[in-house]
Amino acid sequence: MAKVTWEQYRSLHHIVSEEEFDIAEAIAENEVQRVIGIIRWGQITEETYGYSQLQECICNVIDKMADDAKSVKGQGLASVSNDGYSESYVIQTAEQLREELRGSICAWLSGTGLVGAY
Repeated sequence: MAKVTWEQYRSLHHIVSEEEFDIAEAIAENEVQRVIGIIRWGQITEETYGYSQLQECICNVIDKMADDAKSVKGQGLASVSNDGYSESYVIQTAEQLREELRGSICAWLSGTGLVGAY
């Protein structure tokens, strides 16, 4: 059963449409579960300390993943040079994006005890 409903997400977040929500929510839960750990994840109930923070974290993961997909992060040019003018862009791999997301999840769940010592 999903930890976040469309109504909860829609109340404060507006990036993902209702048609995309179920899939986005399931993917976001999987990402959060990877950080928390499968055993701890299975023990979480609505009475768990920090449950509302967990729900907000899942909503933030949905938004972050949607933003990353829209901005096409991880793709593009590494550098551009034209007659003395140069510009460089950071290219992120899928691993780097996942590590960035992991850090964000740990920050969002900080103080709940759900991600260990964070």
